Amino acid sequence: MEAFQAYKTYVAIKNHFTSKSYDFFKYGGRTKASRATFEKRNDKYFFHKLSKRKDVVDYLVANFIYNDNTTWVGDFINNEQSDKHYLRLVKVRESLSYIFSQDLDRLDADFDSNFQVEEGQHPLVLRKYLQQEINLETLIILDDLVSFMRKWNRRIQDPIVWPQVYMRCKKYKPFFEYDKEKMRKIVLDKFSESQ
Repeated sequence: MEAFQAYKTYVAIKNHFTSKSYDFFKYGGRTKASRATFEKRNDKYFFHKLSKRKDVVDYLVANFIYNDNTTWVGDFINNEQSDKHYLRLVKVRESLSYIFSQDLDRLDADFDSNFQVEEGQHPLVLRKYLQQEINLETLIILDDLVSFMRKWNRRIQDPIVWPQVYMRCKKYKPFFEYDKEKMRKIVLDKFSESQ
């Protein structure tokens, strides 16, 4: 990948994660980024460095979903924390069944109680995520299986934290592939044991 292509990929993924309207998949990663704009940038060096990575898309995705502090490419390159974000993404994908199962062990034995919104407050599964006791991927899988996030949008009264988490889940989901039936079986096995 050349530096300009890395720049276009960065702009597309940044827009995907920071804009409500842009969808990386809907637009095929295309943006209005031009070579002329790229050539005028003072941070071209970072895109040259980014272009040397073998998995630019996953590297950027990892840094947008696990990094709350920045969206500037210069903070992603030559940054030990950014490399850790990428390695975390790889680890979660490679060990998803195990990690998902471990996350489920941290939830209440009564499956439905994990998702209940009482008096507009965060439900247990969301609190576990915010306390970093379960992974973002677990939230996405559980929502895919039982569809609770739309209800949460109506019932959770928090106007700051929940909307950010919801947007992150919504934007990350198309990049996140997994075996839905395998995860469904893990949930059924876990929670039928406790009944």
